[in-house]
Amino acid sequence: MRKIATIGTVLAVLLAVAVTPAASARRQSAEPPAACAGLVTQLADTLKKVIEPLAANPPTPDKAAVPLGDTLRVLVAMTASKCLPTPPMTAPAQSRFHGPELCLSQAMAVFAGLFSVLSKVVPGAVAPDPGKLRGEVQGWLKVVGEAVPTCGLPVPPDGMPTMPA
Repeated sequence: MRKIATIGTVLAVLLAVAVTPAASARRQSAEPPAACAGLVTQLADTLKKVIEPLAANPPTPDKAAVPLGDTLRVLVAMTASKCLPTPPMTAPAQSRFHGPELCLSQAMAVFAGLFSVLSKVVPGAVAPDPGKLRGEVQGWLKVVGEAVPTCGLPVPPDGMPTMPA
């Protein structure tokens, strides 16, 4: 009986030692940094510049390359400002992103979609089928529109841009 009481006491002490630091540790807020609102607005404005030449009749995909490059620059700035998570790497990150779990997957889908569209409109690329390109851009814009609230970022007052019908 004494052995059980001793083991029970040891387990209680170990549990208290393990739980107390975790419970008293400062939790980082899932609130995005203040710069994120401005960057999301900048992203929305840049996406409008991407949509314009692609929604024209006939579409001019070559004119979308520079705005897509600008979109990449804004997304990288959002990652650097901790608005979006960085991709997993072998070196430990100095400052981890503390947002919703699904955000990393969504952020990677945003980058993947951007690179996919950009690869079709850069100078030297084979001219894309306008209908397929439009469909791909529509799908990518949907992913961007879903990623913003999923990552806990403020949605611009006018919402995220979409391709006109």
